[in-house]
Amino acid sequence: MLAYFFPPLGGAGVQRTLKFVRYLDPLGWVATVVSTRSRHYPARDPSLLDEVPESAEVLRTRAVPLANWLSLVPYHLGLKRVAAVLNWPDGGIGWMPFALATALRAARRDRPDVIYSSSTPQSGHISALIVSRVIGVPWVADFRDEWAADAFRADQPRILARLAARLERGLVRNASRVVVAADYFRLEGLAEDDPRRMVIVNGVDEADLPASVTPQSDRFVLSHVGTVYGIRDPSPVLRALGRLIHDGRIDGERFTVRLVGSLWLERFEPPPGVRVERTGYVGHATAVEEMCNATALLLYVPSSSLAPSGKLFEYLASGRPILSVTGPKNLASRLVKGWSAGAVADPSDEAAIEEALLALWQRWLENGLPDQPEVRRKTLERYSRRRTAEQLARVLDEAASD
Repeated sequence: MLAYFFPPLGGAGVQRTLKFVRYLDPLGWVATVVSTRSRHYPARDPSLLDEVPESAEVLRTRAVPLANWLSLVPYHLGLKRVAAVLNWPDGGIGWMPFALATALRAARRDRPDVIYSSSTPQSGHISALIVSRVIGVPWVADFRDEWAADAFRADQPRILARLAARLERGLVRNASRVVVAADYFRLEGLAEDDPRRMVIVNGVDEADLPASVTPQSDRFVLSHVGTVYGIRDPSPVLRALGRLIHDGRIDGERFTVRLVGSLWLERFEPPPGVRVERTGYVGHATAVEEMCNATALLLYVPSSSLAPSGKLFEYLASGRPILSVTGPKNLASRLVKGWSAGAVADPSDEAAIEEALLALWQRWLENGLPDQPEVRRKTLERYSRRRTAEQLARVLDEAASD
């Protein structure tokens, strides 16, 4: 398994591969993981090492922090395009040569049944393809995110967009199986009905949920768990809340917005009257505990993105009501609405956001927004990490038998 994001690194990208390794083990699949020992990635969560099974071997390589160095380039001097070219295909390019060499040595030594790689970074897929070709074993490519069709890359130079599409087409053409984290993913050269394509969503590990839940009873705590950055900026929700507080429809003294995770915005100023608490980066166990102890949970995804966020399933399993500010086609919006798991509003409709906030506030005044055990049950039944590992085991079995 080639996976840049693996413990002791932290953050959302780590969870998918870590849980696969953990729950594939009792299904008969033993993993050798090629990752990084890079000290340059800011999110670290050593507690996750306890979840790595004893049978797994983890090989951590060096990584040249090229992305960090290029972030210092003075873009106002017109060097942004040069930096983008040097950092192509992604920030993992400085890890790729070390990962490739380490994976080749391990594959020659062990002759694995299957090569598996997870992106981002895409550099892991490139390394996996080379190892697969050299060693002569099948390769399964797991896309946690889209690449060529990714809305977050819309502003990249056109030449790089064309190169990304061409390389993506070559990668999926050579993979024995392609796993995608959502049904809406569109990959160049891979049809939706391609028999090699398998959708395995992100899930939730029941073992991560705390034994007890103690939401605040004297104040309403709306928690956003996860990094705030770029277009994932929930400021429209804060503005709507500010107007409700200003108009006296919500008591600002009894309402707190809690931002749990990193805040990567150059300028962030809450509207007048809106109380915001910031925790900074926290480990995964603390993040899940924060979810379970909130009055309600905020999920914000701009209308331009169909990505439901990997934390959706943990949000649902927490049993706390969700304020899903996502587009109507987003899986989060569909589940929250269909399961009566909270309130839904379109990100571009601040009046609807106000209405959803007010509805949750009034429900809290009436009944304290009780736990939702039926939502938790459905989530664990359909989206448990054990279940997703079983799905991947079938994919690996099929690839190994090719």
